Amino acid sequence: MLSIDTAVRVASELDLAHVPEQTLRRARLVIADTVAVATAGARTAEIAALVALDEHDALVTPADRAGAGHTATVLTTPRLRAHPAYAAFLNATAGTSLELDEGMRPTGHPGMHVIPAALAVAERVHAPGTDLVRAVLAGYEVSSRLFRTFRLRQGVHPHGHIGAVGAAVAVALLDGTDPVTAATIAATSPLLSVWQACYDGATARNAYTGYAAQSGVRASALARAEFTGSAGALEVAFGQIAGEIVDGSALTEPLRYDDLGISRNYFKVHSACALSHSAVEAALAITPVRPEEIRQVRVDTVAVNLKIDRQPAANDLSGRFSLPYAVATALVLGRSDVEAFRFRPEVAAVAEKVRVSVLPEFEAQWPESAPARVTVVTDDGSAAATVQNPRGHHTRPLTEAEHQEKFATLVGDRRTATAWWERFDGLLAVTDCADLFEGGQ
Repeated sequence: MLSIDTAVRVASELDLAHVPEQTLRRARLVIADTVAVATAGARTAEIAALVALDEHDALVTPADRAGAGHTATVLTTPRLRAHPAYAAFLNATAGTSLELDEGMRPTGHPGMHVIPAALAVAERVHAPGTDLVRAVLAGYEVSSRLFRTFRLRQGVHPHGHIGAVGAAVAVALLDGTDPVTAATIAATSPLLSVWQACYDGATARNAYTGYAAQSGVRASALARAEFTGSAGALEVAFGQIAGEIVDGSALTEPLRYDDLGISRNYFKVHSACALSHSAVEAALAITPVRPEEIRQVRVDTVAVNLKIDRQPAANDLSGRFSLPYAVATALVLGRSDVEAFRFRPEVAAVAEKVRVSVLPEFEAQWPESAPARVTVVTDDGSAAATVQNPRGHHTRPLTEAEHQEKFATLVGDRRTATAWWERFDGLLAVTDCADLFEGGQ
């Protein structure tokens, strides 16, 4: 029977003193990026409406009137407080609303599962920044190994299940619970999340990560209450029903400080499904042409990207999960930011001219690279561009200034962004994570 015990124990023994400086830096960037993406997502209509309902029912409370149980920050403007499990749910749900959350290949998004849970509990227990960084590194490591272990079946989305196990590890390390017990409990009740919700543009899909982050917090409480988990549940769920085992050794490997999972992540700069990013960047590199001049657009890429080779429904979220629409957005607007992905009929018309194919020489490079070549055909000829990996991938890292600008843009208020950035930049020197968001809007 496949067991997660070894992976959890190995990750839980992580010693910050042995983590390379560049990896510590990346961990701080992943935490900061996740906070910024969740803060921007909290301004969407759905999250704002949900928070208003919850405030009426006292599930969330203004920061200056927070009661004893409302100990974690909800990243709204103005800030609110909630029980850590619910703060984790709201922040992680907000964090996938705009498709700007970081991730890894193959293929998942550990950060938005692990970090909202870890942050909420770090605030509650008044953990120092070093404990938060260590917990995030460990939780991310477990999640990344699980994503390597299982290949999900067609139609199963990577949000909402495996990431919950990493979230439980991070939380357990922060509040003193046995991480193996907490992880096993989180693994016992996985969410069956599906791609179809993304294709339809069903915004309830954004709650996949929210449920997982909440599960990570609750798993620790269940462990302290002496609930037990099933050692074989994860293998049945994702090794038999919803996927298959492709690399069981990922769960038994020793910890390699020079190759932690978080060191191979990517950051997003395009507000769309990560599978589209190489093609979006290639489209942005082509000299603009008027939409009416475009006769055909060809995209040569890797097979995994066929998951989003589809025309969108007429809404923003569905457009973010359509490779033809994402490429058309880049060609028509010359941008790929949040506002660019508001659904536009004129962009959808160009998307209908996009044809996607798998190129064998590109496929041979996956997952180390995710190449895409975009060719635009007009009556006057054709133009093409190829991208191996998009900006933000660990092989094409963003500059410090680019990270900080993304953070400031998403947080919105520049004074708040400056104060928060300084705290996350100096996270290893923070003595109490309950102070991380003080002084913000």
